Amino acid sequence: MAAPSLARNVNTFLLRASACSMQSIPFTKRLQLPLAMKQTLCKPGLGPHRGVSTGHVSHSRAATSGWGVRCVKLEGRGLVRVVGPDATELLQGLVTNDTGVMWGANRAMYAMFLNTQGRILFDVMCYRVSDDASKEPSFLLECDAEVQDKLVKHLKMYRVRKKAEVSSADEQLQTWAVFSKDDGDMSPLAIPKMQATNCGRCPTDVKDPRVEGFGRRAILPREEALTHLIPDSTEADPEEYTLHRYRWGVPEGVMDLPQGEALPLESNLAYMNGVSFSKGCYLGQELTARTHHTGVTRKRIMPIQILSHGRSPPEVGAKIISEAGKNLGKLRGYLGNSGLALLRVAQCQDKKLLVIGEDGSRTELSASIPSWWPQEQEELRDY
Repeated sequence: MAAPSLARNVNTFLLRASACSMQSIPFTKRLQLPLAMKQTLCKPGLGPHRGVSTGHVSHSRAATSGWGVRCVKLEGRGLVRVVGPDATELLQGLVTNDTGVMWGANRAMYAMFLNTQGRILFDVMCYRVSDDASKEPSFLLECDAEVQDKLVKHLKMYRVRKKAEVSSADEQLQTWAVFSKDDGDMSPLAIPKMQATNCGRCPTDVKDPRVEGFGRRAILPREEALTHLIPDSTEADPEEYTLHRYRWGVPEGVMDLPQGEALPLESNLAYMNGVSFSKGCYLGQELTARTHHTGVTRKRIMPIQILSHGRSPPEVGAKIISEAGKNLGKLRGYLGNSGLALLRVAQCQDKKLLVIGEDGSRTELSASIPSWWPQEQEELRDY
């Protein structure tokens, strides 16, 4: 019994050693590194997005590292606790989704907080902590750590006289992402059930509510390691999870969803089960509802692959154009050769996309449609 355990420990050590140069750099800065430096410091590619080859897949590494369930401690995500008799009412009036979703079997939902103009302030994962509907409601909101204090301030500003306490939960709890990775595999995952879910040490273990098959989320006490609870799992670094998100086309945090700038439907909120069009009013609802019922969402966040680049890497936020020079969208973020971009869906499929740097350097991109998008989409028509 000791041999497999020893092998897993050795594999984990090798994975961590291979990423040590990146671990010394703060996570929010790693995503902004020049492309050439990322390719030098990052581990080899983890597998192509559907229909696109990166050319950097390391099959030998996949074969020797226990390629299966990956557990990632999300240091870049913060937790906000909302508890009190009026906690449900407070959230219901501010988030895009219906809090009743959390009283289902999965006890979690994806949602966004919008400003009065209907643009994204915070994207959050909401978790129901209380088990009994008759007891005092208690929730945890997972958000980008960079804007956690702003989220707390936002909730307190709209709390008014509601009986709800809002505070940070970071000192006690830590968020983990759980996913399985196999080159090009976009099928639903088979994540083992965590052994300690009902023992009191694990407040939350849920299926990620955004996309079927994307993975799971777990919230544990800070001293607990998720790999101790999931047999034959491996702890990975945050860049591996970021690449996983990019290849699935799942945006997350203020880099992918610029605060006060991004629109929820362009950010695939409806595709990711993050909005209810039948609930009561919430802050920023008007534009989102009107766009859904009367408009067409021509731009959407899509996964992209960087095919080649010139002397300098592209900047996050750079304009993306067609070969004919037509403006198609913006680059939202990338790591290695994978990333996300806000693009005109009908005009970028099967076409070469370009980012032209200030020095005239050309970065060539390609975009693809995730397999989890609905099959029939009006925005795919070329207007």
